[in-house]
Amino acid sequence: MTAVTSTPFSIAQNKGLQTNLSREEQARQAAQEFESVFLSQMLSGMFEGVGGDEFGDSYAQNTYRSLLTETYADEITKAGGIGIADSVMRELISMQEMEQ
Repeated sequence: MTAVTSTPFSIAQNKGLQTNLSREEQARQAAQEFESVFLSQMLSGMFEGVGGDEFGDSYAQNTYRSLLTETYADEITKAGGIGIADSVMRELISMQEMEQ
């Protein structure tokens, strides 16, 4: 079995996040991205019980709902989120300090 050699910062770089930032700013950005993805998954259940509209339950409607859920999650995160990003950022910085 091989060891995992990627760090949260290399993952952030692979996701296309800004890499010209300080390590703390990169940790904040990665933590906020994580919170946004987490919230998107949590909010996606919101539409499970909602049926189709007059156009039916189409692929386009499901795609729109998915995009809407991602937008909700992004906006919640931008407005301060629910505290997950702060906890994740502390852990990322702690992991970084242990590597040094």
